[in-house]
Amino acid sequence: NNIDKYKVFVPESNGSGTFGETLSTPVVAMPGESATPTFISIGCFDTELEAKNLLKYVKTKFTRALLGLCKKTQHNPVGSWSYIPIQGFTSHSDINWNSSISSIDKQLFSKYHLAEDEVDFIETHVQPMK
Repeated sequence: NNIDKYKVFVPESNGSGTFGETLSTPVVAMPGESATPTFISIGCFDTELEAKNLLKYVKTKFTRALLGLCKKTQHNPVGSWSYIPIQGFTSHSDINWNSSISSIDKQLFSKYHLAEDEVDFIETHVQPMK
């Protein structure tokens, strides 16, 4: 139960299931905010900063490439996120969340030791998000 915490809402249904597509408007939700089952609620944080860092993570090509391995239709159930590694989202994380999304991607590629051809595949097949 994260009703009294910061979290990120992502639509449960969006896109077509095409590998590399963008997600429809994920947003940071404040304590006390809830959503209908048409959204997935991700995270349970005491600070807005952590939720904003999670939002950046969701927007990375790295995360959406891994999501695309399981998401085959417009539906975006919780199980579609099973390949995505959990990160620390505080200012003490091994990822510099103050960076741009493309810079965060580079940090994640390095952290998980992706080969050059894997990075090239993600960079060319996953659409950027703002």
